[in-house]
Amino acid sequence: MKIAAISDIHSNIYALDAVLDNIKVHNIDMVVCVGDLVGYGTRPNEVIKKI
Repeated sequence: MKIAAISDIHSNIYALDAVLDNIKVHNIDMVVCVGDLVGYGTRPNEVIKKI
């Protein structure tokens, strides 16, 4: 089983999209998000919706 851990997104939807695309390429079975979804960036609503 392949597990990806993501964190410290801080409302950066562009980086999140890139990471999620990479996760798809590597056929990851499970994604664990350990926190800091929003905060500094300008796209908090988009990040929450996507997660």
